[in-house]
Amino acid sequence: MSRVVYQPDIAAALEVARWDAFRSGDFYRTDDLPQALTMTEEEFVEWLVDDFGPLAEPDARPLWRAVRAGEPSDPDTLRFIQPESGTHSVIDMGSVSDVADMFAVAPVPDEVLDDLFGTRTPSTDAVAEVAATGELDLYDRWHGTYVIGYRGVTPEAIFFVGHSGD
Repeated sequence: MSRVVYQPDIAAALEVARWDAFRSGDFYRTDDLPQALTMTEEEFVEWLVDDFGPLAEPDARPLWRAVRAGEPSDPDTLRFIQPESGTHSVIDMGSVSDVADMFAVAPVPDEVLDDLFGTRTPSTDAVAEVAATGELDLYDRWHGTYVIGYRGVTPEAIFFVGHSGD
């Protein structure tokens, strides 16, 4: 779970959460592609296309370079160089969607808010408590949700919840 100060632009808030997780080291780190360290660029491109099909070709060279560069300098690069395991964090969520979608966060449906909180404007404290139980983790791996917590009638925080990775 990630929590950020409320702002009306959910995509911008997601980006803040991703950077917060990256800067704090709150993610899983592994070397998904050690082959990039032992192969030439051409060998890596050929191997990746053989294993993952022709759609992998446009990303193969930038991926080889990113893995060989060492530690990533931003959340997008980290996500890019760990395509199979993911980061097991909000970093794996790259966009906002109206409905559940891969690599995206979607709002918790109104009926779920009603069931869990008895309101569509739950308090920040109530959201934090329920999020900690896992009840807001509504979808399969590589999907996320978000819910806004309120202080009275004023939006106060945005919570991003979900799971990714193996």
